[in-house]
Amino acid sequence: MRKIVLISIFVMAVLALTACGSSLPEGCEKGDLKVGMVSDVGGLDDASFNENTWDGLVRADEELAVCAKFIESQAQADYEKNITEFAEQDYDMIITVGFLLGDATQKMAEQYPDVKFGIIDFAYDPPIPNVAGIVFNVDEASFPIGYLAAGMAVEQDPEDPQVGYVGGMQIPPVEQFIVAYEAGVAYYNEQHGTDVKFIGVYVGDFEAPDQGKIQGNSLIDEGADVILGCGGKTGNGGISAAKERGKLGIGVDVDQYYTLANEKDILITSTMKRLDNAVFAVIESLINDEFPGGGLYIGSLANGGVGLAPYHDVDVPAELQQEVEAILAGIEAGEIETGW
Repeated sequence: MRKIVLISIFVMAVLALTACGSSLPEGCEKGDLKVGMVSDVGGLDDASFNENTWDGLVRADEELAVCAKFIESQAQADYEKNITEFAEQDYDMIITVGFLLGDATQKMAEQYPDVKFGIIDFAYDPPIPNVAGIVFNVDEASFPIGYLAAGMAVEQDPEDPQVGYVGGMQIPPVEQFIVAYEAGVAYYNEQHGTDVKFIGVYVGDFEAPDQGKIQGNSLIDEGADVILGCGGKTGNGGISAAKERGKLGIGVDVDQYYTLANEKDILITSTMKRLDNAVFAVIESLINDEFPGGGLYIGSLANGGVGLAPYHDVDVPAELQQEVEAILAGIEAGEIETGW
């Protein structure tokens, strides 16, 4: 009797292992391209960076023969573990979201050379054959928004106009927003003979809305009339402060008019970084045997990778709108430098 039980247990174990080895992730079909996304610590509900990247995978799941899954990183220590989880499940492509995943992505890409990787906001030098960097000329959109913010600050407070920002971590992809934003304010002063001041702070965290709000209130106390929130949930906290204090805000990454329901009426616009379009394009390139491994996908004004969201509820003077349009055209034509 004992022998029969042991044999039965052994057979069941073999069957379980066999099933495990041949099974597909839940919701996937045989033949699907399996694509996994590893988020940064901001989480999928950041109403910005991670969420918009996931939108691109969802679109690929719906429109292409793709099965998309995600793992949220709770801490930076999770990056390698989460990437490994997808790689060990024989995923065809892994999208890692953000500059901070650069080291972990490189290590895992070298360990799993047959897996294709796409990483947001990172370019490797020297390049890695199975990795495509997904980068954005976000300065092309942030510069005219700095100009726009300066113009709106003058409208709000002609005597002492000030433009501010609440940033997350001070890393190159965030600095790219801020440097061009400041250059746009300077360009407005140059064109109009004004003295719009530029103030701001990096909080050092993407998941600190309370700190973002505290810093936003501090900037408003100093005289800021417009707050750019640039740093996931932390930046959103800065915009929340602007709402409560009767000031104007500017979003980033996505059109935050649709993701910040409480603050949408004070948003002038958002600096759009079309992560969804870029990720979809890179996934589609793998299906078409055109994957840019060792190279870059660059989102720009010219290909719709970056841009300005509509003005929605905020009344922007027609003359200022025309000036912004002229600046966008000048940047795209290579006639205006963004400062980045």
